[in-house]
Amino acid sequence: MFYELLLAIIQAATEFLPISSSGHLAVASTLFGKPNLFFITLLHLASLFAVIIFLRKELISLFSFKKEYRRLWIYWIIATIPAALVGFLFSNLIESLFSSLWLIGIFFIFTGAILLSTRLFSGNKDINFKNSIFIGLFQALAVFPGISRSGMTISSAMFSGIEREKAVKFSFLLFIPLSLGAFVLELIKTPAAAINASIIFAFILCFVLSLVFLNFLQAIIKKNYFWMFSFYCFAVGIVSIVLDFAAL
Repeated sequence: MFYELLLAIIQAATEFLPISSSGHLAVASTLFGKPNLFFITLLHLASLFAVIIFLRKELISLFSFKKEYRRLWIYWIIATIPAALVGFLFSNLIESLFSSLWLIGIFFIFTGAILLSTRLFSGNKDINFKNSIFIGLFQALAVFPGISRSGMTISSAMFSGIEREKAVKFSFLLFIPLSLGAFVLELIKTPAAAINASIIFAFILCFVLSLVFLNFLQAIIKKNYFWMFSFYCFAVGIVSIVLDFAAL
């Protein structure tokens, strides 16, 4: 029970902050036991439900299929395709990386470098065909543990000159199909018996805490403190590499 609750708290606290939930879950799983990718994707599903609640107004508008939202549908699909392809084609490689602390550490440091560089960028542009491709390519990098999905999508949107709050909401939208797809793939490979009471409780806890951290990230973006998470990623990356070499 403790292990499941710990991972639920880590997932909720790190999914929407640009510090890689998958990297944190991989480190915790490696330290406390064999990584369980099904449970990790189940926690992502809890965060998905939180996103749906958080973006309910935007999603209602989007699914109204009104003319002004048709282009957003196209951009949403375009930006989703690269990560979906990488995740599907390299799922076995990605799963194996969850046990490699030194690689996870390098990915954390890479995330930190990207976040730090966002301090140099600002803008007020809208999402378009060109920058949706750019964001999608950056999101594809985040299938690897230690590379933050929200960090990559928000940062690449900022690099493209997209206004910060629009970048955040688009990042949340992109989370929906990827997390759902990852969960379905794992569900196919995992028997229903793998779900028990402790996992269900961890799911509920993750859902509630995810809502809290969604609002926290929105406040961080408004105050332009996004880039400061880079120092945390640098620290976690170094610690991960040290832990790996200490275990040799």
